Amino acid sequence: MLRKERTIGGGPMNSTLEPYIPEQIVDYFESISNLTAKLLGRYLVYVDGRTIVIVGYPVSGEYKEEDIVKIVQGSLQERMENIIVIAPKLPPSLRFEEVKIDNYYRLTLPIREMNKKLRYMVSRASRELTIEVDKKLTRSHKRIMMDFLKRPDVEKYMEYVCSRLDYYLSRSNTVRIINTFRRDGGLAGFNVIDLPPGDYSFYMFNFINRTGEYVPGVSDLLLYHFLRISYDEGKRYVNMGLGINEGTKRFKIKWGATPFLPYQYGVVKQAGIYKVFDIFSKL
Repeated sequence: MLRKERTIGGGPMNSTLEPYIPEQIVDYFESISNLTAKLLGRYLVYVDGRTIVIVGYPVSGEYKEEDIVKIVQGSLQERMENIIVIAPKLPPSLRFEEVKIDNYYRLTLPIREMNKKLRYMVSRASRELTIEVDKKLTRSHKRIMMDFLKRPDVEKYMEYVCSRLDYYLSRSNTVRIINTFRRDGGLAGFNVIDLPPGDYSFYMFNFINRTGEYVPGVSDLLLYHFLRISYDEGKRYVNMGLGINEGTKRFKIKWGATPFLPYQYGVVKQAGIYKVFDIFSKL
């Protein structure tokens, strides 16, 4: 199965993909995972050595659980040690470990109306902050990221992701940073956004300076400007990412984001190889 793959990172097909989830942005996911993107039928996978990440959201057509089962079977035959699947629904015929369940959230553009509280927060923050769009991570950006990583609710994998952001910014033509600065020139926070081809823009990361002079509404102001940029670029939707936790989910919902795609994550262990082969022998 894996021998029918087509490498797409950096190739002409890379520019023709129209992502609707972040994992379909090849420059992004190759950068932060250090894996290589390949196309297996209608599905992106990321591979390196003994690891494969199967993105079970088809680049065209509808999702079919049996497609993912076949890719997993091929990976097991290739003796892949780390088989990771994300999909709207994990196939129940396979045994998964480390399962996580969430939803992708989406905003539809243009935003018709902001409620009174949102208008106030954006207006308040805009009186104290200025906005700039760039592609560089400075020492100030990295200090804010280091403070973010010290929070007890931040998962360990984010440390590696943050260490790869410089590379992502250097290789991608569609990623940008929206910065917001205080009157004294200090960096109050920033968003990493991506605007690849297609109908979607992507709210990738939000980092806020919570030391020193924290300005209420900084995240709202950053998102407001991101929505304006997305609309000006002709985007119809903003993928706001996963819910992750209650605080993050509340922020996205207050801006009008709604769940639009289920997300399930699971790991297939090599110990399940005989069970999987037995299932396929009966098909």
